[in-house]
Amino acid sequence: MIVDLKAKYNEAVSKQDEKLDSDDVTTLIYRTPWVRILLDRDSEENKVRSIEVEISLPETIETDKSDSSEIIDRLSEHLQYLQHLREYGFELSVIGTGCIYCASKEIQDIPEDNVFRALLPP
Repeated sequence: MIVDLKAKYNEAVSKQDEKLDSDDVTTLIYRTPWVRILLDRDSEENKVRSIEVEISLPETIETDKSDSSEIIDRLSEHLQYLQHLREYGFELSVIGTGCIYCASKEIQDIPEDNVFRALLPP
């Protein structure tokens, strides 16, 4: 799994040479129903600026009363995942009223393998 995430990162970075139409470009490199991992890059400097991890409740989640406890458990697990990313220099935030939880980190070079391991969601 770490190899796939690192390969997707490297693929997105290799596309930096392409001409970009806007000042900022966000590339999705990994997605689960709960998590999106994005690269944000600056077209002017032509390099990746940050890695962003977004967590929100899945759109297709069924909210039966019997499932509520499981949903809360999964949300708690994912919030702990974000808290763990702080150990790797990520900053945490909440975006908008829709409760999108976010961890982001500015980067200069390709992250070490331990960062890619930490980025793997639960």
